[in-house]
Amino acid sequence: MTKDSVNKFLLISIDCWRYDALSRTNPLFNTPKFDLLTKDFTLAEKFFVTAPATRPSHTSYFTGLYPFEHGLYGQTYLKMFEGIPNLFQLFADEGYHITGRSERAEVFRFLDYEPFITSIDPNAKAQQLGSLEDLISDLKQPSDTPQFCFLHFWYTHGGYGMSGIPGAPSLGSLVNQGKTDEALRYYYAAATHILEFKLVEILKQLDLPNWAVFIFGDHGEGICEELIDHGSTLNQNVLHVPLLTHIPGVEKLDLPDAPISAIDLFPTITHLANIDTEYKGYGKNLLYPSEINDDRLVLSELDSLFGIGFLSQKNLDMPHQRVTSRTTIDNEEISRYTEGVRLWSLTDGEYLFREDQQTGEYVYRHVMRSEDVECGDPEQFRNAYDDILMCSNYQHLQLQDSTPEEREILEARLRNLGYIE
Repeated sequence: MTKDSVNKFLLISIDCWRYDALSRTNPLFNTPKFDLLTKDFTLAEKFFVTAPATRPSHTSYFTGLYPFEHGLYGQTYLKMFEGIPNLFQLFADEGYHITGRSERAEVFRFLDYEPFITSIDPNAKAQQLGSLEDLISDLKQPSDTPQFCFLHFWYTHGGYGMSGIPGAPSLGSLVNQGKTDEALRYYYAAATHILEFKLVEILKQLDLPNWAVFIFGDHGEGICEELIDHGSTLNQNVLHVPLLTHIPGVEKLDLPDAPISAIDLFPTITHLANIDTEYKGYGKNLLYPSEINDDRLVLSELDSLFGIGFLSQKNLDMPHQRVTSRTTIDNEEISRYTEGVRLWSLTDGEYLFREDQQTGEYVYRHVMRSEDVECGDPEQFRNAYDDILMCSNYQHLQLQDSTPEEREILEARLRNLGYIE
């Protein structure tokens, strides 16, 4: 496929969109218009994000790198490692018309691609009340104009649109009372609102045969006994998200049985656009599924050592030059989070292994059934994780401004593997 055959790209991110918030995976969903528009889209059934938070997850989508490679370990890490290509800049350098719109554009502050993303409706004070007209007008460029477009919808985040409704329940209290199904109804209503109303109005305006479209979640949402939201642990409801793809000239994307990761979109999209990137990450081009090993394991990471919330007024008002590293402001380290953890997980698409990097405690779980099962050999996952860390072609980036803990962890692993004494 050449650049002449695909010159329009649309990436749609739905915040907190988990795998069962779609009619193809959940019969409770009623989105007939969205289903009709996307009936020819391919659904990836074993698709996983790299992180349970908006900032690191999107950075993986846009760079094709795991969090430990791009430097944004967690939501409150302020910057990426320097010198990493991202999709926005790559497409801008190729002369594409760039559209980046978000219902919470400020969540991308201090990241390399921040300048490319603005609000869905620049004239609206509250983006969930904004109009789509300006956005759609920007999308409807002449057919010969190459376009790279990213849309980010936030309505499925947090209170799921219940703010201001008298008597709106606490979802946490519903789950604690054993009323998880009722809590899910509110979440599903928000997901339906995005799919059936907002996305339908956008997609039906486009000449879809000419567009490569990728619709995905940046992470899911817990709504279960282990966690209500998404930022505190690596849970299957948070990491397993939908990916819908439509590629001109490809009737159905032939996906492998092995799991695929958010990092796979970068090499796939740059290949479709015929953009040379010298990419050396772990992401795989989904147009060549035979090159993806059946025994592949994909990685997810969580670091909340510096907290889980980013959208404080202090962060949003801070001048860019005051951010002196990923974890320092004016060369002073930002506040630590006393309940912070550092976790990693590997999944083969059916089972998920999760370990606490500080305590060594682990769980082994069936992804779809959400059941913990006995793990016969945890060392196989620890060894696989070490291999991913040590064999990364971006390991050198960690030398830029690693924290003492990061250096200590890296040195310990190098020592265990015999690289240093």
